[in-house]
Formats: sequence, C-alpha cells, structure tokens
Amino acid sequence: MFHKALWIQNYKQSKMLIWILTIIFVIHLPFQTMIAIENWREYPHFYSATEYDIYRLFIGGSLPFFVLIATAILAGLLIGIERNTRRNDFTFSLPFKRGDMYLAKWIYGALSISVIHTVTFFTAYLILFTSEYAYRLQWFSLTELFLTPLIGYVLFFSFAMFIGTIAGEMISQVVLTFIFAIFPFGLFVLLGYGFDLHFRFNWEPPEWILYAAPLLFPFLNQQDQSLVNPLLVALPWTIATLAIGYFLYQRNKVEHNGEFLLFKQLQPVFLVGIVVCFALLGGMLISAIVPWGMTDLQVIAYWIGFLVFALFSYLLSRRLLSMNVTVKNK
Repeated sequence: MFHKALWIQNYKQSKMLIWILTIIFVIHLPFQTMIAIENWREYPHFYSATEYDIYRLFIGGSLPFFVLIATAILAGLLIGIERNTRRNDFTFSLPFKRGDMYLAKWIYGALSISVIHTVTFFTAYLILFTSEYAYRLQWFSLTELFLTPLIGYVLFFSFAMFIGTIAGEMISQVVLTFIFAIFPFGLFVLLGYGFDLHFRFNWEPPEWILYAAPLLFPFLNQQDQSLVNPLLVALPWTIATLAIGYFLYQRNKVEHNGEFLLFKQLQPVFLVGIVVCFALLGGMLISAIVPWGMTDLQVIAYWIGFLVFALFSYLLSRRLLSMNVTVKNK
C-alpha cells in the first residue's frame, strides 16, 4: 500500500481536485474567520460572536457541503474514472495486489483531507485565538470544532470509496454516494410524509437516524446530540466501509467497467429501490401543490404523483442500469 508508484499514480489522477479542495478549505476556515472578525469589529450592532456564530464558523454553513462534493469527486477520480477510461486494465496489470491498491487510494485520500483540514483549521483557530474574541472559544472543545468534522469528512470519503467498488463508472459513483449517504434519513422523511398525509400520524425522524447518514456527520453538533457522541459512531462506520470496500475491490468485475453497476445481482434491488423512492418523492411533490386543508384532494394528488413518477422512474432506471459510459483513454 506504500508503493511509491501507486502514490504517484493517485496524485497524478487527482492533483487538480486536491488543490481545489485546499482552496475550499482555505475559504471555509481562515478566510471566513478573518471576514467574520472584521464584521464583528465594524458592525457590532448587527454582528456578534455568539455561540452559534462560532459553531457556524468552523462547522456550519454551506461551505462544508462543497467540501463533501469535492470529496466525493476525489473518490471518483481515484476509482470511477479508471473504469470510464478502462485505465484500470493497466493498473491491475501492475505487480501489486488489488487490496494494496485500494488501501493506497484510501490512505492517500484520507491523509490529504486530514492534512488540509488540520492546517486550515488551526490557522483559523490561531487567528481567532489571537483576537479579542478568543474567550468565545471556551464554549466549544477542540473535539467538537476539530475532530467531529474531520472524522465526518474521512467517513464520507471512505463511504464514497466503498460505493466506488460497486459502481461501474465515475458519474454513477458520485451520484450513488450522495443518494446512499442521505438515504436512511431521506427514506424516513418520505415515508413519514405519506403516513402523516393518510393517517394524520406525525412521524418525526428519531435522533438515531442522523447517525445512519454519512452525509450528515460533518454537521453534527455534539452539544445537540443526547443519544451518543458522534465520534463513537463515526469510527466504526469508517472502519466498516473501509473493510467492505477493501473486500469488494478485490472482486470487481472489470468486464462491466463503464456500466452503472459492477455486480449484476444488485440490479433488481436497485431497480425496485429507485422506483419506490422516486414514487414516494413524486407523491410528496405533487400533493404539496394542493392548498393545505384540502385533505381528500391531497391524497388523490399524492397517488397521481406516486404512479406517474413510478412509471417514469421505472423506464429511466431500466435504461440507466443498461448504460455503458466508457471513453478512449489518451
């Protein structure tokens, strides 16, 4: 896994994305911290260094989501792009074990994310610590501000790498990463809406469902979580996705490169899952058009949307599962 050739290969495939990820982190942490401090100084009546402001500075906001997008694309460049270009025909011909190749990719990506986050975080932390607002940092521990989002990013990367072992090309890898990273929470919301509409049963998502969605981990605030420390769940999650990805990468079906899925036995499961989820989503969207209070009409609209979206998603899924996206590798 520490073969120099593998690390050079991984860097050449992803160096542009690594620099983009660095820029996002710099804007998210040091640059945003400097702007926030200036706003607190210049407009004390409109901006104040509240507990929420400190939390949003290091964890919240929209910029961490761009970090996750770049992280998913990084995993796609390390695995999925090789399938689109059939470059892994050459990679697998190298005198290295597939397991070592996967570990080299995972360590390279996880280490890059960790180093970039660590450097930019402590730069931002030092900027705030040396300002007159340093006392605000006492509201949070370093574990909350530093470790929770870092482990969340590494978990999401590990999950994206795992998805790359079942996806046949880069686009499907990135798309499936986000779908399954939010799937437990999203499915609960869709089912809950249906139960509420039909039976007036308010089915609120429980707290534990947040821990089953890797997409939400970097945004979890330990102070708001009464069930368990997010770190105690993220570490087993990361180890599990790494182990399963390691196992599946050694058994990839290279003859299915460029297709939506590498393992054909998963196609019926994906077909049913895509149709059901889109049907539930269609029912929710169409029923939401009906004015609130017209319950009977909302139920009718729900089933119209359910059936229409189910039909179109079935036709689209069949074509999607049979596609092949390969390009000539120059």
